[in-house]
Amino acid sequence: MGLGLALLFTCAALAQTVSPPADAGAPPPPRVRSVDGIEYLNGGAGEEARAAIDAQRSAFPLRVVFSVASGAYVVADRVDISDAQGKVLGFDHAGPMLLVKLPPGDYTVDASVGGRSEQRKVRVGRESTTVNLRWPDEAKPR
Repeated sequence: MGLGLALLFTCAALAQTVSPPADAGAPPPPRVRSVDGIEYLNGGAGEEARAAIDAQRSAFPLRVVFSVASGAYVVADRVDISDAQGKVLGFDHAGPMLLVKLPPGDYTVDASVGGRSEQRKVRVGRESTTVNLRWPDEAKPR
């Protein structure tokens, strides 16, 4: 009887520690990456990925969100961030959320979706700044 109870408790403990399998179709969680010493987080395809990015938001002074007028998120074909001296960061397939660790200063964010460009000037300081770039609904890829 004692052996049976021990086996029962052991199985119950093991059942609680086994996590469900990851969704094979889900994108990997976003990771902090670096280009020329500038750290960034890029992604957000899905609620879990957006939550993971937002959880790290306070460490990144610039947050850029890409969407269309209806509110649906999109991935920018290209994004470039420049300061007065020139481009400091640029890459393809950005978003729908992008966090960038930039030193304080004035920057221009230039992004394109479906052949249409949006540009915003932004002042980055110590607190997190959000730039929302929106395109017409017809710019969203089908």
